[in-house]
Amino acid sequence: MLVRIKNHDVIKVQSSVKNLIIDNYFLYNPVKLIKSSRIMRSTIVYSILFVVLLVLLLSDDNNDFSEGADILFYNGPIITMEKDQPNPEAVYIENGIIKSTGDYDLISKNISPATLIVDLKGKTLLPGFIDSHTHPAISAFLYDMIDLSGFTHRSKEELWNHFSDKISDYKPGNWILCKGFDQILVPGLIPPSISFLDSLAPDNPVLIASQSLHSYWANSLAFRESGINPTTPDPDISSYYERDTNGNFTGYIAEQAAFEPFKKEILSSLGIKRLKENSLMVLKNYAKNGYTSITSMGITTSDKKVIQLYKHISSKTSTITNRILALLDILPKRENTVRNFIFLRYDAAHLFPSSSANGDDFFKIMGVKLWYDGSPYTGSMYLDAPYLDNHFTNNVLHIPPGHTGIPLLTKNQLSSYIMKYQSEGWQVAIHAQGDIAIRDIMNVYDDIGLQPENDFRHRIEHCILIDNESIEKMSKMNIHPSFHINHLYYYGDALEKQIIGASRADQMLPLKAAAENSLRFTLHADQPMFPSKPFSLLHTAVNRKTKDGKMLGKQNLITVYQGLEALTINAAWQIKMDEKIGSIKEGKYADLIILDRNPLETDKEDLRSIRVLDTYVHGNKINWSQ
Repeated sequence: MLVRIKNHDVIKVQSSVKNLIIDNYFLYNPVKLIKSSRIMRSTIVYSILFVVLLVLLLSDDNNDFSEGADILFYNGPIITMEKDQPNPEAVYIENGIIKSTGDYDLISKNISPATLIVDLKGKTLLPGFIDSHTHPAISAFLYDMIDLSGFTHRSKEELWNHFSDKISDYKPGNWILCKGFDQILVPGLIPPSISFLDSLAPDNPVLIASQSLHSYWANSLAFRESGINPTTPDPDISSYYERDTNGNFTGYIAEQAAFEPFKKEILSSLGIKRLKENSLMVLKNYAKNGYTSITSMGITTSDKKVIQLYKHISSKTSTITNRILALLDILPKRENTVRNFIFLRYDAAHLFPSSSANGDDFFKIMGVKLWYDGSPYTGSMYLDAPYLDNHFTNNVLHIPPGHTGIPLLTKNQLSSYIMKYQSEGWQVAIHAQGDIAIRDIMNVYDDIGLQPENDFRHRIEHCILIDNESIEKMSKMNIHPSFHINHLYYYGDALEKQIIGASRADQMLPLKAAAENSLRFTLHADQPMFPSKPFSLLHTAVNRKTKDGKMLGKQNLITVYQGLEALTINAAWQIKMDEKIGSIKEGKYADLIILDRNPLETDKEDLRSIRVLDTYVHGNKINWSQ
């Protein structure tokens, strides 16, 4: 462990090093050094370098997670998410661990004199939220791109005026990258043609990402820079470069395989610098929103340096190598932030450590993510019955009549991947939105012979349409869902009226049915698709209203407490951390948040307005200022 020393001590040591270098220079002057042995020269050089390096490391101000101050919280509602002690009067933290909960008078008699006393003054203490499915690396990459989202722009005119104004900020040849293009949230917005983008930015490659990150649009220069020409074949039937009747590109890029050459060129052009600069800001924002842990689901990289970056940022302590890289500004300076549990892509086997018993309780590789279908907004969600046939699906979403979507993997491929990673001890998480997709997955697990007593805690991600038969199978096999609940809030009206129809929209995201079948479900926003704000997720789960106020699936309403479970203890359970985080219990880490109100006593319609006042990880108060 590195010893912290005071600044004046560092100066003294640095001065001593300086004198050592001078003394050695005169003792071993160039004439003598030439005559001395090569071994002696090497010894002297390495000795000096070692001392200099030691001084640098001792003066390093990169923050590790300390054991935290001893803290006593009292005088406000305390929601433990533990049913045997739901509302204690006080919580005492010692060395970053919850030491005791219960009666204030009793606990306060047994604390150390140095204990920090936190008077909640009626504010609410809750275990920190756990984001069960998010994408911090993509969020960091998109962080400072031009925002074209429906969260920011109310009309198509406003959106394109904003885009045009921003072009002047870019030098010719620089990539112009945009995020959040959304034909549902921005009324009347139509996809840009390649000629339209060429006319706006003829001297720059332009790439626009949809809000769902399943669709993209590019201009001619972006296609050329990415090595894509009219003779380039489409990667597969569900991921392609749209062409007109003459074989020319329209500018539309469908799904990830087709986008890959663009991503590689953009990353090559910008490098890891943007990711490094933005990563800490993104992680701080999670803490600001009340998260103390996140699950990076299918981190989109094949580069070991990205994993090294997040390991450096999130681990309890950094390695000597990473500290040196941080001192050289190759890695960012460490600051206390959220825990980070990672699922890697199925096609990035080289990134997996040798064992599932890796990392620590702050950073760990947990498992693998597979994709079996895609998105309802590109027609790649795999359905039993076709999408609706109308102008919006045909001409805006590019979904042909009678289309039901197709799987992205064969059943044999899916089975092979599951068995490979499961046999190596990894959890398996599978992206599946459509009813037939989830049914196929459960049949594959059935064929493999997955037994419920095996505590793999495999997962299915998003689960927009999942029927009762699949829910019952999941319960029997100990496989659990994470629901992308804000599809209902942001896109529920479009799903009902234009994409899948009223009947299916009323049945989507069946939270109550999952609870009744003893599934330990979670809720997520899939950031950057939607902002990762837990009280937005909670509001949608307990009200089931769209942005325009239409209720969908009243029969699947859940209680506020069930919603809080999905954001805390259930989310901890899904990543096998429920013995250490997810609730306020003696012996668990002090991962806590303070809220301005008690969500259990707040009107359900006002849940979105609850504010997070403070966030603690391992007893350390997180500074989320940028």
